[in-house]
Amino acid sequence: MPAPLDRLPHRLLSPETRLPKVSLWERAAASARQIREASSARPFDAAAFCQAANRGALAMAMAGDTAESERSCGRQARILFALIRDGSLPAAELPRILQPWINIGRLRVIQGRWEEALAHFPSPESLRDPRFFEGWPAGTGGLTPEEADLLLGSAEGRAFVVDTHVAETAKAYLRGGRADLLAAHVERWREAADHLPHLHEADALLALHGGRPLPAPGRGDSPALTDAAVEVHAAGADPGRAGRLTGVLDLLDSEPGDADLVTVLLAGAGVVAEHGRAQDACRFLRRAADVSRDIGDEADLFNALTALGRLDPDSGAAEEAGEVAADSGYAFVRARTGRAPLPPVADEPRLAVLRESEIEAQARVAAPLGAG
Repeated sequence: MPAPLDRLPHRLLSPETRLPKVSLWERAAASARQIREASSARPFDAAAFCQAANRGALAMAMAGDTAESERSCGRQARILFALIRDGSLPAAELPRILQPWINIGRLRVIQGRWEEALAHFPSPESLRDPRFFEGWPAGTGGLTPEEADLLLGSAEGRAFVVDTHVAETAKAYLRGGRADLLAAHVERWREAADHLPHLHEADALLALHGGRPLPAPGRGDSPALTDAAVEVHAAGADPGRAGRLTGVLDLLDSEPGDADLVTVLLAGAGVVAEHGRAQDACRFLRRAADVSRDIGDEADLFNALTALGRLDPDSGAAEEAGEVAADSGYAFVRARTGRAPLPPVADEPRLAVLRESEIEAQARVAAPLGAG
C-alpha cells in the first residue's frame, strides 16, 4: 500500500487537451485577427469567435493582467447573449455562453479564491437556480429558466455542464485543501462522471491521503497519462515508488507529444529528482523540452530547461532558458528571471490589439448590454 500523502496537492495532472502556451505576442496577434474575422462574418462565426476570445482572455491572465482578462470574459458573454437573444445565433449555441463564466472561475482558483470560484462551475441543478445568475456580467441577466432548460435538454449541453462542474469543482476543492468536500464530490459523481480522468485522479488522491489502497486504473481517452498522473502523486508520498514511477514515465514514449504529456513529464521529473534519481529526471526533462519545442510551448520549454539546468549545469539548458525568457510575455517567466512586470494590457501594444478587437466586435454586433 502506498504511503499516505501528508497534504493534498494543489493541482490535478490528468489529461484535458491543454493548450500549448505559445508566445503571448503570437497568441494575441492571432486571436485578435480571428476575433475581427469571426465578428465580421455573416453569419457570425460563433465557434471561431469563442475559440479566439477564450484564448485571448487566457493570454491576458498569463501576462499578469487578471482584471483585464475578467473584463474580456464579460465582453465575450455580452456579445453572445446579444446574438442569441436577437436570433442571430441559434439556441444550440447556448453552451458557449457558459465558457466565459467558467473562465472567470478558473481565474478565481488561480488567485486562491476557491470558494468564490465554485459558483462559476454550475451543476445541472444550480444552473436552474435564479441565485446562480447574480454575479453574471453586467447587463446580461444570466440565463433565463427557459434557456437553462434548452441548454440542459441537449445531450451535448448537459454533458458540457456535468463534465465542467465535476472537473473544475474538484480542482477548486484541491486548491482549498478540502479533502472532506472533495470526497463528497467524488462520491456524488462517481457513476455519472466515471469517464472523467479528473474524477479518477481525485479519487486516487483521496485514497493516498487516507492511507487506503489506490483505486483500479482509470479509463477514458488517455488511460496511460491518467495512471501516470496518479503514480506521480503516489511516488511523491513514497520514495520507494520512485523506480516504479520511472518505468511508468518511460512507457509514455508512445503517447502523443502534446501539452498534457509535458505536464505529467515535468511533474514526474520533479518527483524522481527529489528521490535522488537525477539522471532519470534529466531524461524526462529533455523529453519534455523536445515536445515543448515541437508544439511551440514557450512557457513549459522554459520550465523544462530551467529544471534541467539546475540538475545538469553543463547541459546548456540554463542558457537556452535565458534565451526563451528574453522577450517572454509570461508573468511567471518574467518574475523568475528578474524582468519587470508588463504594463496593463491596454498599455502594452502587443496585447492591446486583443482588447481593441473585442471592443470592436461588441460594437459591430451592436450589443447594448452594458459597458465593456
